[in-house]
Amino acid sequence: MHRALCIVLAVSVVGGCAHVAQTSAGGREPWTIPHVLRIADIADPDHLNPYLSEMDLVYDLSSLIYSYLVIADGQGRLVGDLATGVPSLANGGISRDGLTYTYHLRHGVYWHDGVLFTARDVVASWHAVVDPHNDTLFREGYDQVASIDTPDDYTVVVHLRARDAAFVSQFFAPLQEGGKPILPAHIIEKDADFNRSALDSDPVGTGPFRFVSWQRGSEIVLERNLRYFKGVPRLERIELHVIPDDQTIATEMRAHHVDLIVSATGALYDVYRSLPGVVTELRPWNAQEVLMINGRKPGLGDVNVRRAIADAIDEDVLIRNVSHGTGEIAYNTLPPTAIGYERLPPHTYDPGLANRVLDAAGWRRGSDGIRSRNGVRLAYSFTLIAGSSNLADIALEIQQELQAIGIEVALRTYPYDTIFSPTGPLYSGKYDLAVYSTTLQWDPDVHVYIGCDQAYPKGDNILGYCNPALDALEHAGLQTNDPRQRVAIYRQASRIMWDTVSYLPLYELRRLIVRSSDLQAFSTNSSATPWWNAWQWDI
Repeated sequence: MHRALCIVLAVSVVGGCAHVAQTSAGGREPWTIPHVLRIADIADPDHLNPYLSEMDLVYDLSSLIYSYLVIADGQGRLVGDLATGVPSLANGGISRDGLTYTYHLRHGVYWHDGVLFTARDVVASWHAVVDPHNDTLFREGYDQVASIDTPDDYTVVVHLRARDAAFVSQFFAPLQEGGKPILPAHIIEKDADFNRSALDSDPVGTGPFRFVSWQRGSEIVLERNLRYFKGVPRLERIELHVIPDDQTIATEMRAHHVDLIVSATGALYDVYRSLPGVVTELRPWNAQEVLMINGRKPGLGDVNVRRAIADAIDEDVLIRNVSHGTGEIAYNTLPPTAIGYERLPPHTYDPGLANRVLDAAGWRRGSDGIRSRNGVRLAYSFTLIAGSSNLADIALEIQQELQAIGIEVALRTYPYDTIFSPTGPLYSGKYDLAVYSTTLQWDPDVHVYIGCDQAYPKGDNILGYCNPALDALEHAGLQTNDPRQRVAIYRQASRIMWDTVSYLPLYELRRLIVRSSDLQAFSTNSSATPWWNAWQWDI
């Protein structure tokens, strides 16, 4: 659910700033290498097999190397990728009972090693996801599949155990965390151990660019796939340069040694906007900076305490001082792309109201100013990722604001690989409050995160939140594929989540794009894997 350490960035495009410099022949800046895109990121991938990683960079690289059944275009519309279209009730791709999905596959698609792509690859990829021996992350949707038929090489018929209206946005689609491409059957079926597959360091896809080399900790090189099914990519080569420091990345962009930053930090937003030959813009992103509240902890299970916390936090200050103006006010727990999204009244900063709510609920201040009731003291720890100055700034601001209404907060930091591990504070339920950024589900179904029966490890409910009325709506939302019915259901559901403060969105994130002014046809969508048209890019 998290997209860690990205405190930048999702709803309207802000015009970029590009200074005009003398250009070379062909209209390019003199520093541009024709048809070679140099990108930079602060991290090196942990795996190049996307099934085994939860790194955003790996998702991005997967969109260059691999292909999916369906994707979202630049306007957020679902379109076919390896599938010729998106199954729906209207086109007959979804059966009336919602239990069968039919995908028609493209003909004449080849893997980078020359093997023909067929329905066999889809089936083998599904087996790789659900095989309990594989360390595959994010199996939601795939685990609802009872069986898959392949009446011919270009037809895939998926049979579900139960109706699941969110299925089409999850099944081999890159729309949310854990999005998975189709892998080559002729390779994974030969692997003795999928967790140590050759694809981990030598990926073979059907995407616009083929893998060439990986110098760990330094550089990944891709070259264009001349047989790409949508057309020959305009870029000849893409180079990923690993530069483990945001300031150094900014220096390299200033010197025009790189052309695109994978995940630019908002703290340098003004710096990037001042660079000549550089375009800086904010684009939509289905993501939020969130305050997680563990409802299992005494006091935090009281909806009055959660509402008071929401009233005590000044989101405008966080947007201005922490996101550096790249964030926006949050209006819902759903992303704007989701069925049923509506702009709800935002949580407003009103510490006076917060104090009155707590007083009325019987939470009285002690001699030290901290409130308590029936022996329960409103004193908590605040869990955050070590090394992130942005998260530390958020935590310090919230610490002061909650102190002002009689809630004590002590800060505790953990390494990234600890905080999100199965035994870490979040998934073990040992945290009280936590802050991080998260990519939201494309579909409005969030039962796995808030369902009464979805406590980890069965599901991902680490909030300790349980609301039977909300559960009933979430279940109902999956029992129909009719978009009009789902809109009504999820509007009710999101209003409950918002009113009861199941968790608190601090602000909407927007994706900060920093790129060379010579980069052409660059487009993103608001999903977890935004690079949907890389074959059309050029420089």
